[in-house]
Amino acid sequence: MAQTITVLILVTIYHAILAGPTRTTSFDENDNTPTSASIPTSTKEMSMSSMSCPNALKEAGITPMFAPMVTHSIHSLTLEDIRYYFSSNATEENGVPTVNMDLKSKQRVLPNAPLAGYDDDFSTPGMRAFDLVMRNMDRSWWGVAGYNTLEKIGHALHMSEAWTNTAEIYKTISKTVDPNSRVCACLNDVE
Repeated sequence: MAQTITVLILVTIYHAILAGPTRTTSFDENDNTPTSASIPTSTKEMSMSSMSCPNALKEAGITPMFAPMVTHSIHSLTLEDIRYYFSSNATEENGVPTVNMDLKSKQRVLPNAPLAGYDDDFSTPGMRAFDLVMRNMDRSWWGVAGYNTLEKIGHALHMSEAWTNTAEIYKTISKTVDPNSRVCACLNDVE
């Protein structure tokens, strides 16, 4: 479960810390990774250990828009996406809630990102997402409510691009942010 929560935090950290409106990120011009100044350090996080969660999050530069950004970042993740972008050993019990693409179902939110059944003959995530939309294009009950096929393709490609960008930041952050830190504990406090 701790690994699942860590994946969830690191998936969304790009949107919440690095791309949030309260933080300016500088990037290394050679490899386009965030500079160390833009990533919370363990020393800074250690000084936050006695702070209340709102203060610790504010000190870390977490935007008040964190929750909506998390929602946007994970709402259509599939297990295949998590494995491709973030954690190759993620399981079906991954703890990442997503929107149920079966609009006929009474269960609107799934507790775990499901297997989508991507066609592995495609080598890129964008083409796998495109294929999934096309295979379901005649099913009015599948996907994003009210979207036509072109909008569903646009959404799938938009999310693929967002996760591609997030995965690059994830690689850096997963090496620098302690998942047991005060900030991570506060981000996981959903009560």
